[in-house]
Amino acid sequence: MKKIGFVALVLFLSLGMTGCYRFVAEHPEKSEKEFYEDQALCEEKARKYTQERLEDQTHSDEINHARRCMRELGWEYRFRRSSGE
Repeated sequence: MKKIGFVALVLFLSLGMTGCYRFVAEHPEKSEKEFYEDQALCEEKARKYTQERLEDQTHSDEINHARRCMRELGWEYRFRRSSGE
């Protein structure tokens, strides 16, 4: 019985914490406007890449390809605490 209570508590706390953090892209020198420009470029490249290899690719492959492109442009993905927006 104690084990079930402990697991429930850990699950509850984990769910509460996930709402407090966001996965964001950061760049030391680029603005938010440049983020959206780079993101559009990388999403287009990823879309073309996956369409060329349609039989082997999934949606998650497209996302991974786009994030790899963003990292090549200097963007880093991190978890950051939400500011309560």
